[in-house]
Amino acid sequence: MNRFWKCLICVVVLSCHSFASEPVPALEQAIEAYNAGFAATDRDQRLRSFRRAELLFDRVVNERELKNASLYVNLGNAALGAQRIGPAIVAFQRALAIDPSNRQARQNLEHARTLLPDWVPRPETSSSGLGSLAASLLGTTTRWSADDYFRIAALAFLVTAITLALALRIDRKGLRNLAGLLAVVWIASLCVAIWKTQQPAPNVAVVTLPDTIARAADSINSPSRLPEPLPSGTEVQVMEDRRDWLRVRLFDGRDAWLPASSVTRLVG
Repeated sequence: MNRFWKCLICVVVLSCHSFASEPVPALEQAIEAYNAGFAATDRDQRLRSFRRAELLFDRVVNERELKNASLYVNLGNAALGAQRIGPAIVAFQRALAIDPSNRQARQNLEHARTLLPDWVPRPETSSSGLGSLAASLLGTTTRWSADDYFRIAALAFLVTAITLALALRIDRKGLRNLAGLLAVVWIASLCVAIWKTQQPAPNVAVVTLPDTIARAADSINSPSRLPEPLPSGTEVQVMEDRRDWLRVRLFDGRDAWLPASSVTRLVG
């Protein structure tokens, strides 16, 4: 058993403990089915067990209206075990929407993307050099949420106030300079937090129907826009909504029309 699948087991076990104080029958059944999938030697039985675990995790999330990143990670892991890449990517993305710093969700999302054909365009996961540094400082990456920046701003304000009080009391230039620097951090963090709250949520969707034909127009009779159908798990940006059809943009810049029933939208 490789390292990745061992990590998936650990996530399910940890999630079970987090709900130990309030047992949920469907959750217990989901974990039981998930473990049965790992134990199964027959491929068909393994897929059935993981698929059952996926359905049960999905029931727990929807019936109890839980916003729990670990549960979404477990849901994604079960879908991945059932070889359903599209629903797995949706679940990992929703886990990251709840907790952008969730390392397991991010690692499993990246792993799921590697299972797609090489020609499928993927979102850029990171930048490098000065661009990455600038993006981090300005808060344009998705790893830190607005709440994270509000917490940083609150902590910076507290430390600034304490440092400034000490500087005024003992009249040290170094402390005054440090208080000024901390004040800059406080103001910058607060500005980024406010900016993030004003940004519209990205209108991202994931193809969840296998072999979806991307068309040149919003008609079933329209010619195919791409040489090959889009596999389940392809991530797209929704540019226009015409009820039964969506105009989407792939992450290489190409536009196409997809049946609305073939994708799952992450927001909206």
